[in-house]
Amino acid sequence: MNNITKYLKKNFLVSSSKTVVTSLVTLLLLPLIIERLGLKLYGIISLTLLFSGTSSLIDLGLSKAVILLSNKTSENKIISSALYINLIIISILTIPFILLQLLSVDLLGSHLNIDKTNKFLILNTGFLLLTLMLLNNLCKAILESKYKVHIVNLTLAIYTPTLYTIIFVLSFFTEQCITYILTPFVLTLLMLLFNIIYIKQHTTIKIIKVTKKDLKHVIKKSLAFLNIGLINSMIMPIMRYAFVILVADVGLYAIFDLSFKIAMLANSFILSLATPMFAVFSKEIQENSRKMIQVSYRIFYISTALYLTTTLAYYLFGSYFLTFLNISSKNLDLLYNITFLLIISLGSVALVEIFYRYFLANNQLIKAFLLKLIVPIIGLMLFFVFKGIDLIYRFIYAYGTGLIISAIAIALSFMIYNKNKISIKI
Repeated sequence: MNNITKYLKKNFLVSSSKTVVTSLVTLLLLPLIIERLGLKLYGIISLTLLFSGTSSLIDLGLSKAVILLSNKTSENKIISSALYINLIIISILTIPFILLQLLSVDLLGSHLNIDKTNKFLILNTGFLLLTLMLLNNLCKAILESKYKVHIVNLTLAIYTPTLYTIIFVLSFFTEQCITYILTPFVLTLLMLLFNIIYIKQHTTIKIIKVTKKDLKHVIKKSLAFLNIGLINSMIMPIMRYAFVILVADVGLYAIFDLSFKIAMLANSFILSLATPMFAVFSKEIQENSRKMIQVSYRIFYISTALYLTTTLAYYLFGSYFLTFLNISSKNLDLLYNITFLLIISLGSVALVEIFYRYFLANNQLIKAFLLKLIVPIIGLMLFFVFKGIDLIYRFIYAYGTGLIISAIAIALSFMIYNKNKISIKI
């Protein structure tokens, strides 16, 4: 347990540092970038990253399967099988993607206010980013299973500031969209290369030949995570894609994207407590069940304190910090309001993330799936109920309510399941 405590502390420090650095860079550079390039060009950069956000969905639960199985079986077989499956997935995706473009299917909608050349660049660069992120996800899963998730956070701490810095510097020399579309692709490629080199030098992982039996074993466990992955990973990209199609305004999409970025940054401190626990639970939950439940509750209490502090801080000072973005007062009010709603709703899910990861590691996958299924069901129902509201608020109200109800259900489910197992000491 001492090693686990050290690991959690190390990860929290690195993750917190990542959040602070990313927040400072975002606060300092993003306003300057938007001022120099405008919301429309910033929106184009955000659209380039749209499809890479589906990488957690497209990997079919492989990342979770790698973490769970590598502790119980030959890790080289598991990881090699996962890599081969990933390459098969990429090959299968490439064919329909090319065919749709050859058939002139407009994947971004015909009413989006950007020209055909930039649409083509965004789509194809976005697809390449998706393939890189699939491979990056596998690297992250390997590092997490080896108790090195702090390395993942370190690379992410470097990635975002570097991306914004390069874009800001480039803004002095060019306004060509292709430059800003390709920049995240190059950085993501470099991040993948770093992960591969680090794994090669600091672990005993090797890619080996595997049998059909090995592939089936990994696929079987991956598919067990797939339903959960579908819920967790598809909601955000689908919502963003639907927003692009329905609103057809790059500037408004930029506001929409900014609100999620800020809300996720605000809640990243909470998530940093729960994120490394899946690997810990996978190894310890059977032999140290009572201890793991105690740890879960303690992390929940700390998360609650962080959640209340973050929400209050944004309520009091959020509008002040947002003025640094140098956008119109109308867009500023809109951004403040929807970001506040997202901090509350996304934060409620971050609070109970520790319970959710416990269910996953304890192989309670059906329960985890049903608890997450609440979000799209409630969200979709409320999207039609709120049809008289402005479209951007309609998305946020529906999605946010679904998140909060799901979070309450997860917390109650965990407490009821473990009600008589231990007495909690605070």
